[in-house]
Formats: sequence, C-alpha cells, structure tokens
Amino acid sequence: MIRDLIIRHTQAVLETVKALHQYVTMVREKKPSERRVDQEERMAAHVVELEAQADLVEEEINLQLFRGAFLPVTTSDRYDLVATIDGIADRCELIVRKLRILGEPIDEDVKTKLGEMTDYCVEATAALLESIQLMGKDFDAALAEARKVKPIRERNRKVEFATLEFLVKHDMHCSSMILLHDIIQLLGKTGDRAKRAADAIVSMIIKYRA
Repeated sequence: MIRDLIIRHTQAVLETVKALHQYVTMVREKKPSERRVDQEERMAAHVVELEAQADLVEEEINLQLFRGAFLPVTTSDRYDLVATIDGIADRCELIVRKLRILGEPIDEDVKTKLGEMTDYCVEATAALLESIQLMGKDFDAALAEARKVKPIRERNRKVEFATLEFLVKHDMHCSSMILLHDIIQLLGKTGDRAKRAADAIVSMIIKYRA
C-alpha cells in the first residue's frame, strides 16, 4: 500500500536525521584530543547508509505511483511530498560529509549551536512522521501535528543566524569558515524542507476533506 511505503520512507528519513544528531553530539561532547575518530567515521558512514536506504524506499514509491491507478491529483501530491521529505535526508548526507572534512578545533559555542539545530531537525521530522501516520484516521490530529513544524522551523532559523553571528567573531582558517557556513546553511535548509513538507500535508488534508 502506497501510504505504508510513505510512512516507511519518512521513518527512514527520521532515522537519518537522528543519526546526524548523534554524530554532531559525539563531536560536540569530546575535546579535540579526546575525539574517537574511528567511532565518528562509523557514525558518519551510518548516516550515509541510512540516506541511501531512504532513497531506495523513495524509488519504490515512485515506481508504484507511475504504475498505479491513482487520481492524477493524488499522484502528484504524493510524489511532491515524498520528494520534499527525501530532501531532508539528502541534506543530512551533505552535512555529515562536510563535517568529516572539517578539522578541529571547532569552537564550543558553534558546536553547541549545531547540536541545537540538529535537535530541531529531529523534532520537525518526527512531527512530519506523526502527521502522515495520523492522516489515515484523524485529519484534525494530522493537521495539528503538521502545524507544529512551522514554529520549530522558526526556532531553528533563529539559532541558524545566531550561529552565523558566532562564526564571524571567531578567528579561523578560511576553509573552515566556508565549510561551517555551508553546514549551518544546510541545517537551516533542512528545517525549510520540513516546513515545505508540512505545508504539503496541510494542502493534502484540505483537498481530501473537501
């Protein structure tokens, strides 16, 4: 059933975001001299592997959508929703790959803010999953969950710009500055993706209730 596949895909994306958060937490909690490089590499590889698993489920959904006898409006809505949610996992992969390139030291205040942003990304993605799971049985509850994403994204955005402010005050190599800037922006865009997915869910609920 296509709905079950979409739930499975969103679960896979949520696991990817959680793994990214675990990775950032691992980096944040250790001093440069105490970091366990092998453990971090395994966790980084795990994020990439989870993102690939989410892609496989997305491909399976798209095959069913293209083959299935769904109304055009429902097919388009489902395709757009899945593609938007998959973009969250894509950004997690990019973030962890850039973090692997970035060397120490990363200033503690910047690390803390990165942890806050990944935490908000987990929270927003979990709300998306809950909303999709509720769509089959309670539109009002699904709508309430989807609407939780916007304020989470706004909090994430505030932390994003606060982190950028911290960044420009620190003395660091130009290459480190560029990588950290990219990572911060990708975390912000992950929140934006979650908001777009929530908007898509709200739109679907409005159509299906009418």
